[in-house]
Amino acid sequence: MRRIGLVLGVLLACLPAAMSARAAEEVPQGSAAEPGDPEARRKALNQEQAAKAQADIEAHRESLSAHEAAIATNRVRQERDDAAYAELVRRYDADVSAYSAARAEWERTNPACKRNDPVGCPR
Repeated sequence: MRRIGLVLGVLLACLPAAMSARAAEEVPQGSAAEPGDPEARRKALNQEQAAKAQADIEAHRESLSAHEAAIATNRVRQERDDAAYAELVRRYDADVSAYSAARAEWERTNPACKRNDPVGCPR
């Protein structure tokens, strides 16, 4: 029994040294030192991201300009269409007024037609 205790004591004493040696072999990638100059790499990545962001901003500006141009074009079309519609309505109203006036004159000059008298109504 005494021997088992001695062997366990020796094993327990060696265990932390074995664990630290194994831990040193398994260094996580995030903790490993970066190859080359890490500060220069970070600056290059930052510049790359800044260039992409600037390109995105320019693309957005171009898209916004195209959108505003499309809105202006649609507004001009709408105004043109509204003017054409108003002209058609004006002409229709004029035609209806002219027809009503002609009909009233015809009824005034042909009272037999208004009474549905086939003999007195001219053809």
